[in-house]
Amino acid sequence: LGGAVKAYLSSPLCLALLPLAVGVAFGFWMGKRSEYASIDKGNSVRTQSKDRSWVDTFLGHSSQLYHWINLQLVLMLVFLDPRRCRKSDSSRSNIFQDERDEQTRAELKAIGSERESGVDPQCVPRHVAVIMDGNRRYGKAKYGNATRGHWDGSKTLIEFSKWCIAEGIQILTVYAFSTENWDRDPAEVTALMAIFCKYCDELRVEAVQRGIRIHVLATEEERIPEDVREGIDRMVSETRHCSEFTMNICLSYGGRGEIVNACKSVALDVQLGKLRLDQVDERELQKQMLTGHCCDPDIVIRTSGEERISNFLLWQIAYSEFFFLKKPWPELQKEDLLNVIRTFAIGRKRRYGK
Repeated sequence: LGGAVKAYLSSPLCLALLPLAVGVAFGFWMGKRSEYASIDKGNSVRTQSKDRSWVDTFLGHSSQLYHWINLQLVLMLVFLDPRRCRKSDSSRSNIFQDERDEQTRAELKAIGSERESGVDPQCVPRHVAVIMDGNRRYGKAKYGNATRGHWDGSKTLIEFSKWCIAEGIQILTVYAFSTENWDRDPAEVTALMAIFCKYCDELRVEAVQRGIRIHVLATEEERIPEDVREGIDRMVSETRHCSEFTMNICLSYGGRGEIVNACKSVALDVQLGKLRLDQVDERELQKQMLTGHCCDPDIVIRTSGEERISNFLLWQIAYSEFFFLKKPWPELQKEDLLNVIRTFAIGRKRRYGK
């Protein structure tokens, strides 16, 4: 029934014919009624002149025609009311609403997602690692508050991940908080943990929308506050199905600690008889690394002008190319990443010792 009503309202021909049919039926009924009334009146009043009977009949039918035309016009105005037509058009257009929404979402997602480096996709680095340095100094210089620098840095990370996706980079690993950072002023550490809590929610939403799978790499996970761990678990769990891009966030992480933990795991496997001593090699140790799910970084970027590794991915960066940028992390622009990609593709030759 609902489909029939929608089909009727969407057809101008049906809208015109129905009131016409109703008018004809009503006019016919009124004519018959008048005819019967005339017969009854003629039987009861025999004294009227027969010469006037045709005049009464003509006037009666004229009156019926007049009322029928008026009724027809009223019905046409009602059924062809522009407001009803607009409503009908609106209802009909809703059929395609989902398709338009999907197209709009696709267009919005494509905004800012075009490749701009001009580099052959085969020459684009697959895995980029970043030491996000300079947040504190940036915050103090711009706001007089180091914590606000960390907030701006978290926004830059979201933008940086978009730039990587647009250029065809598949994996991004960022150094968010080292095991040595626990030795900072307790007030600053508390502020950083609060930022991580909030940031987990924001990043989770963005990651789900863009198909980013997130891994959190921690060598001293027990030191992370419970509320932060809950946010991390939710973020990791809700992005587990994503496959467009991989983001590794190193939190409470140390490269030396990662190697120590991997050695302990291998030693335990040997002790339990799962692995013979002569089977221990780089591949077995690589399996125990926190980055076992991805390849080693092609590029390591460090911002803010410092030129050291700071205990970051010591095992994985054996053959990575290094780029040290002067800008603090929150000031990084897309053009900075594009320059790194171009230099890597054109100016760096990786020979792996050959």
